[in-house]
Amino acid sequence: MSTSMAASPDNHNAHHPLVSANLEGIEQALQLLGQLDDAQYTYVAKPYAQSSIGAHLRHINDMYFALMNAPQQQGVIDYDQRRRGALVETQRELAIAELQAIKHWLLALEEQNLTMPVTIKSETSIYQQQICQMPSSLQRELLFVSSHTTHHFSVMRVNAEACQIKTDSIFSYAPATASYLRSQC
Repeated sequence: MSTSMAASPDNHNAHHPLVSANLEGIEQALQLLGQLDDAQYTYVAKPYAQSSIGAHLRHINDMYFALMNAPQQQGVIDYDQRRRGALVETQRELAIAELQAIKHWLLALEEQNLTMPVTIKSETSIYQQQICQMPSSLQRELLFVSSHTTHHFSVMRVNAEACQIKTDSIFSYAPATASYLRSQC
């Protein structure tokens, strides 16, 4: 795998920048999964990581599914609806299929849908069940999910590198960090 900091391998310039950013993340995940075998996909590099690449991928996919399902949920995005322990955590091919479905959804998103108002529903306390709801928009949530994905990529990178899998040099870096590193070349 290339470790250069070249431009995005696919041309997403025809899409809104937030859609392009999310597509870049999906493609990074697909690229990583293409390098792994099933044992590496489920490996946990304890004590440095507490969950496998598969568990992190399932969580990332769940976040996207919450966005994708918002129209059927009267515009409510519930990030707490998760499939913990689902087959996607152990079946790499299923994760790839889900990522492809997410990619297809992103490619089909029309720019006018990005300003769609949504309501976020989420638990906010670790000590008691406390649920808050707040207004947002699909574009704001795409920004959140993209950033959240990058956060999970950092733990996935630890697991991958513990399995001797070389990740791309910018895998798990935030866009601002990647820009800074490019400016240093």
